[in-house]
Amino acid sequence: MKTMKRGSGVLLGLLWVLIADVATAGNYTLVVGKGIEVCQAYLRNLHSFPMHPPVVCERPLNPKLSAFSRPKWKPLEFWPNRHLLRQALRQRPSNLQYSDEEYEKLEPYDKWESNIRERMKERNMTLATAELDVDQDGKKDIVLRFDTGWPCDPMDEGNFAIPGGIELYVLTPDGRGIDGKSTYATLPVRAGRPDVVGYKGKWYVTTWAGDMNFTEAQLDIITVESVPRQRCQFKYTGQAQRRHP
Repeated sequence: MKTMKRGSGVLLGLLWVLIADVATAGNYTLVVGKGIEVCQAYLRNLHSFPMHPPVVCERPLNPKLSAFSRPKWKPLEFWPNRHLLRQALRQRPSNLQYSDEEYEKLEPYDKWESNIRERMKERNMTLATAELDVDQDGKKDIVLRFDTGWPCDPMDEGNFAIPGGIELYVLTPDGRGIDGKSTYATLPVRAGRPDVVGYKGKWYVTTWAGDMNFTEAQLDIITVESVPRQRCQFKYTGQAQRRHP
């Protein structure tokens, strides 16, 4: 019986090592923003989750660090508000070179709408809004959060090399359209699964960038204001013996 117990203990220990090897987050080093309060505070937050996978997908906040907060996102019905996605696509810099007539030929509305319907069958796309002062002018802006529904697996390194899934846009004051100028001046629209986090009354956006095997992997934080931008950058180093899924 003792031999069996000893063998079981060794097996459980080996299993724990394998699990830890996959799950451990690795190390974060602050390389830009040393001495800036929010950067140092976010580094403490990262270090408080030593067993969390790389924060390319979800970026948890330690409740003990009460200076951090989340926006209060209010869900929007997706289909009745699909026009916001259409306008967002139209406002992308690469499409502004076209007149409305030219753009309609490139992306006919009926075809686009049909594609959206098919995507809805494949995955759960969602819309939500929150009132945030993104340009720090003392007035709240309506920010739209579009989740494309693409699943994000922190153990799949493809998510590190080609992040995506979340898009952020500033809406017009009446909430009925996309304010393209404000959006592209203040928000990283389609970069690194952007996430909004608050720190002592100011709003920041976090983004992830990197290649396969964590080459040049980094987590950035920027203030969502036009000028000046306050920036933190954290270098991520994965476990040396990390196992690929």
